[in-house]
This record gives sequence, structure tokens and C-alpha cells, in this order.
Amino acid sequence: MRGLGALNRRARLLRLALGMTLAVAGVIVAWRSKPSERRILIPDACRTPARVLQPAPGAAAGAVVVFHGLSASAAVMEPIGQSFAAAGWRVYLLDLPGHGRSSERFSYAGAESCAAAAVDWLARTGAIERGETVLLGHSLGGAVAVRLAERFPAAATIAISPALLALPRRAPPNLLVLTAQFDFTPVKRRAAELVALAGGARQSADDFLDRRAVELRRVSGATHGGMILDPRVWKLAVDWSGRARAATPGAAAARLSQPAPLAAKNPIAAPAAALLATLAFLAGLVLLVAPVETLLARICGMKPVITQPAGIAWKTAVGYWTLGSFLAVSSLGLTRAAQWLRPVWLDGGDWAALVALVTGVVLLALSRRREAFRAQPWELLFAALAGIAILVIFAVALNPELVELADSPARLWRFFVLVPFTWPYFAAEEMILGAPRGWKRLVLFLALRAVVWLAQAFAVLVFWRWGLLMILLVLEFLIVSVGQRLAADALRRRGADVPAAALFDAILAAGMLASVLPLT
Repeated sequence: MRGLGALNRRARLLRLALGMTLAVAGVIVAWRSKPSERRILIPDACRTPARVLQPAPGAAAGAVVVFHGLSASAAVMEPIGQSFAAAGWRVYLLDLPGHGRSSERFSYAGAESCAAAAVDWLARTGAIERGETVLLGHSLGGAVAVRLAERFPAAATIAISPALLALPRRAPPNLLVLTAQFDFTPVKRRAAELVALAGGARQSADDFLDRRAVELRRVSGATHGGMILDPRVWKLAVDWSGRARAATPGAAAARLSQPAPLAAKNPIAAPAAALLATLAFLAGLVLLVAPVETLLARICGMKPVITQPAGIAWKTAVGYWTLGSFLAVSSLGLTRAAQWLRPVWLDGGDWAALVALVTGVVLLALSRRREAFRAQPWELLFAALAGIAILVIFAVALNPELVELADSPARLWRFFVLVPFTWPYFAAEEMILGAPRGWKRLVLFLALRAVVWLAQAFAVLVFWRWGLLMILLVLEFLIVSVGQRLAADALRRRGADVPAAALFDAILAAGMLASVLPLT
């Protein structure tokens, strides 16, 4: 037993050392790979925040304005922006209304009008030149770029998995449309409609000169959200922009005054290195979660739990979940309660919070078990500290906007409202799952989350207006669910009971919802 304890201590120390090494190395590489960056606030009617990436020294290939997708931000589009900066472009990464650092309320029409106002301001001040600038966007941003090209004479327009906003009246100049192999069918259909509007694929030198070049490319093995992190997409976008830029009058003048090459030899090397560094940093943080929880447990005087209440039979649990979740979405949809019981103003966040509240109350009533409400103060303190610590730790790697919650009152107060609204659901989940042991418990957990997701899909199909983002973000929902489960189980092994573990879950969920979903 003494030898086994020593071996466990060595394993913990090794994990701690490896985690710190990966995290530090990731930070160093990512920092060295980042281009020069500054943040501005465009003084238009929408006060649009933007990140400006400066081009590599000695190169000048023009400007590119980048629009992110729904539930994203300028920070998410930074990798593709870095590839353009490395190729000599000055890059403007905009935060659309309700996203990132923008304090404006989100709407689809508002996203387009604010993007147009920002581009007009950049052109009026000489930051970008008409006819020499590339408009690029992903998903919602792709649709915005396509529609802006109708009023702004761009050198090229790049739509990555464009969303389903109304088609423009005429084809955008030098249009490149990229779709993922595993993209949503309506998105693929819209991409084909854009190419058909432009008269079909063509890409000769004369076509670029006349600004009527068109290409539709499918990226094999890619997903809708994964497109913005795919180096193949970066290269296709940079190459297409370079060909379009070479056909503009400004490029000819640049060649006469500056014979140096306009682009780096490998513009995706730096952003690819930064992305790998971020993944290494994230892996290091995963390894550091357990030591952080252990440290906080010791500070709060927690002791490992030898026995915990058992869960319930999986058939009963699935039955409870089916009844509770479908009853919640149906009652809220039929009574339109989400229109007047809005605890937060987030696109889908108010719906998610209400569904979690009603589902949790129904499940707690069905189970009729008291351990969901028995907790000592130090357990709740331990769970709160652990939840906030892990939320901040992972925010650094996954979504920098989470770190900025403290600087964004519009999002911060929503975080505090979401915690109590989501707690009943997580209390029921922790109680019904029981003690953290065995792979069957993880399978049951995934089955229960699948039931909740299916209920959300049912609500979208029947009532349509609510919860669409929760369906579109299914992959993110799965990844976050698994990570949350593993972290909560580690917390319970260190002494947290059902109410404390539910508080921990609610803090993580509220942080993700308040940072990712658009303000409305």
C-alpha cells in the first residue's frame, strides 16, 4: 500500500510537471507567432470594436475585413486573420453586434447594417481602399460579406460556409465560396445558389481583371465550425485574394514602387504554429485541473468521500428526463412564457435558462430525494471557487471573451442570473447519476444530455423561434458536456456533495452561455 501511494504521488507530480510544461510552452510559441495587433473602436453608429493585425514588415498586399459567425467573435477569427497578415495584408477583425466586445443588441438586420457602417467608416478615413479590399466572412459573417459586396466595390469576396440571409441582387466581385464536407445541407444549397447567381465557376486572369471570377470549393473532412481553424481554408482564401489583388490597379502601382514580393512564402506557418501552441496550452490546462481542485479542496478543508448516494436505474432516469425535458419545452412553447419570463437577453440563453429551470424542478419533484438540498457551507465555497477557477483557466485557451466578462457589465450580470436558473437541472442530474464511478454512468449521462438536446430540437421544429443556436452548436454542446462531467466527477471525489457539484456545474454552464451567446 505504501508503494502504491508513492507511485500515485509520482504520477500526480509527473502530471503537474507535464501540464505546466505544455501550458508555458504553448504561451511562449503562441506569443511569438502572433502578428502586431491593436484594438480600435470604430466611431460609427454601432461603435463597432475591431482588432487590427498589421502586415509582415516590408509587405503590402492591401486590406481584408473579416466578419465572424453567430456566437463567435473577432478573437475566433484571429487564425485566418494571422494568415493574411503573414501574407502582407492589413486585417480588420470586427465584432458584430451582440458578440465579443460589442455592447449593441444583436439582430440579423443589425449585423448587416453595422458591418456596412464600419466598412464605410474605414473607407472614408482611408484605412481601406475601395476596389482594393477583400471582404471575408464565416457563416453569418459569410452572408454579411456577400451582401456588403453589393454596395462596396471589393477586390474579392470570400464566403466560408455562408448562412441563409437573403441573396444579393447581383453577384459579388471575384467570389470564392467554401463549404465543408459535413456542412449543413441548407448551407451547401445556399453556396450553390450563390455560384449560380454569379453565372457559374470561372477563374481566368481576365475574369479576375473584370471582377467576375467565381469558384465553389468543398473542403473534405471539414465541419461547419471547424472551417475557420482549417489551414487548407486559410491557404485557399489567401491565394484567391492574392490573385484578385494582382488584377487591381493598386497592385500594379505597388509593383512599380516596391519590387519586393507581396506575400510570404508560407503565410499559414505562423497561424498554424499559434493554433498548435493553443492546443498544447489547452492540453496542459486539462492536466492542471486536478491539482487545482486538490489545492482548493485542502484550502476549504474538504475530505475525500468514501461512499456517496447511489443513483437510480437507467430506464427510470431516461423516463424522468424524457418527461421533464419535453414537458418543459412544450409548456414554455405553448404558453409563450419565454416572451415574458426573460431572465437574460441572450439569443437562446433565456430559452435555455427557462428550460433548465422547469426541467430541473420537474425532475427534483419526480425523484423526491432530499440529498439535492443538503450541503455544508464549505462545500458550496469549494464548488464556487473551483468553478470560477476552472472557468477562467479554460477561458484563456478556448475563448478569451470569457476572461473579459469582468470588463463587460452587459454579460457579467447575465452570468449571475443564469447560475440560479440552471442550478435545479444540474442538482437533479448529479443526484440521479449518483456516485462518480464506472463507464456505464458516463453512458447514462450522455444519454440524458441527448434527451435534452432532442427536446430542444423538438422545440425548434414545432415553435421554431427558440433554441436554434443550441441545435447548431451540437458538437460544442457534446464537448463541453463531457468536459463538465469529468471535472464535476473529480470535484465529487474530493468531497463535494450533490448541491455543491450542481453549483459547480451551473457556474461553468452560465459562464459559457453568457460569453458565447449574442446579446439581444
